Amino acid sequence: MAKAATTSLFRYLAQHPDVCPADLKELRYFSALRYGEPLPPLETYSRHFSHHSGERYRMEATPGYYAGGRTVAEAVDRLLPDARAIVSFRDPVQRCWSWYRFVRSTARIPKEMTFPEYVDRCVHLHREGTDGRRENQPFWGLGGGCYDTWLEPWLEVLGERLRVEYFEYVVSAPRDVVEDLCDWLGIDRTVCAGFSYAIENKTVQYKNKRLQMGALFVNRRSERFFAQHPGLKRSLRSAYYRVNGDAAEVRMDAPTRERLTDFYAPHNQRLVTMLDAAGIAGRPDWLGTHRAA
Repeated sequence: MAKAATTSLFRYLAQHPDVCPADLKELRYFSALRYGEPLPPLETYSRHFSHHSGERYRMEATPGYYAGGRTVAEAVDRLLPDARAIVSFRDPVQRCWSWYRFVRSTARIPKEMTFPEYVDRCVHLHREGTDGRRENQPFWGLGGGCYDTWLEPWLEVLGERLRVEYFEYVVSAPRDVVEDLCDWLGIDRTVCAGFSYAIENKTVQYKNKRLQMGALFVNRRSERFFAQHPGLKRSLRSAYYRVNGDAAEVRMDAPTRERLTDFYAPHNQRLVTMLDAAGIAGRPDWLGTHRAA
């Protein structure tokens, strides 16, 4: 899911010699199905791996696929036989907060919109059943955390080829997570000792909107280049934040946190039931259990 360490996982696994990462992290190829649109020719997808040189796996990371449910899962299974998928869950309250900060930092919602106001808007669209539309994506902060909605069809289609991970473990023990993923993929885990486990995709608010929009444009147009020069990107990003980063940090208010906790409680319980039925053990505290040793 978006804002659940997918960028970090992509960067970590991309360092493995048996993994060929796409030239762009999020290809969004199958996202068209989520919105009831036809898929482009498969060649438009495969060309992002034209640099493939015999690696066992080809990898991309589009968080939005998961919310496409059965439609996307079946298309992935049909067009990419034997494909494996990893979904990363995060405490949905924190994910909603992080998504709000993200769309605010990218000027997709007004900077002056408070978090309670944002949640009000999300709740309204969710009740209408329109929060999943493409045009309402900035307000996907609430609905995107209802993970139980889509897990069952993904499990039915992919079975053991679906892997569930958690943001909290990717952040606290990234090497352990990546080594376990290597075991699941059947590739060498020993090389993980030499990987860089730097945190990726941290959200920082802006001071000047025009400057921010320009920086976002350059970042999008230069993604391929920066993927090949991560050190340069980190240096430029740090310099930019010193100029246009807003150090004033907003905190989630307690009433809104409680409101979200109550909203997600039944969804989390259903998720636990599904995970138990699938034999998927080891869960973070927000699901009421601790990870198995």
